[in-house]
Amino acid sequence: MNRPIFTSTAEYYAQFRPAYPAAMLDDLVRLSVGTHGRHVVDLGCGTGEVALPLSRAFDTVTAIDADPAMVALARRKADRQAIGNVTWLVGPAETLELADGSADLVVAGSSFHWMDRRLLSARARDWLTGTGVVAVLGGGSDVWDVRTEWHAVAVRTIQRYLGQERRAGNQAFGVTGRHGDFLTEAGFSLRTRQYETETVWTTDRIVGYLYSTSFASPAVLGDQRDAFERDLRQGLHELSPGGTFPEVLSFYSIVGRREPDGAHASAGLTTPPTPGERRAVVAGQVFGVRRARRTRL
Repeated sequence: MNRPIFTSTAEYYAQFRPAYPAAMLDDLVRLSVGTHGRHVVDLGCGTGEVALPLSRAFDTVTAIDADPAMVALARRKADRQAIGNVTWLVGPAETLELADGSADLVVAGSSFHWMDRRLLSARARDWLTGTGVVAVLGGGSDVWDVRTEWHAVAVRTIQRYLGQERRAGNQAFGVTGRHGDFLTEAGFSLRTRQYETETVWTTDRIVGYLYSTSFASPAVLGDQRDAFERDLRQGLHELSPGGTFPEVLSFYSIVGRREPDGAHASAGLTTPPTPGERRAVVAGQVFGVRRARRTRL
């Protein structure tokens, strides 16, 4: 993960990012180890959104992120929850060194697109046991897809202050290639599953969520932050004077199993697009959709 991208976001990330559905995380455990395993690796761990809930199902967790503030906050969360089996590391995921065959599950939650996906796909195959799986998680509420009216308000306000082009920290956002292409190339056969949860945003939580992103963080907004927030709140009030915004959140997991050496990953399996391409997903790409219990952010 590029270190400057999430500067100033850690507290907002921990508080305002939608949680991954419990059904999604339960499925990762079931698909990789059944009920309990030895070792899970979390690449781009953020503030522990994947590592902490999965820690209950594994003896040990290795969690790495390039942002020191994210890792420090994750450690504090683990301490508050009396979770002591996580090794927290600061650094790019590409620098992680693990023994071959040492991991039951390698997961990247909303982070794989920031990494060298070809390199890490190959390394994940080496790190995994013969029955282990790799998983790429994503989804939630991507305002750039403009699937709700509040997304449109947010994008208009962002573009008013930061220009038409989506930002990623102090640079333009740009991701090419799909996650599944890199995993398939590394020798994984893939399956994709989607999950939905219903939530009701408030104005305060929308503001906090945007501050958690790489494209509208306090660091990116700089001295425009106060004016941005004022205009955003005004636009949201005009949309919903009561300050509530229902939304169905859509999450996905791409789960890969190692193909035997010399075999080719299954041809024709499609995978969800990287952020910004999700409109291209068609029904044939999904073999399971699970609706989780209603949550409120």
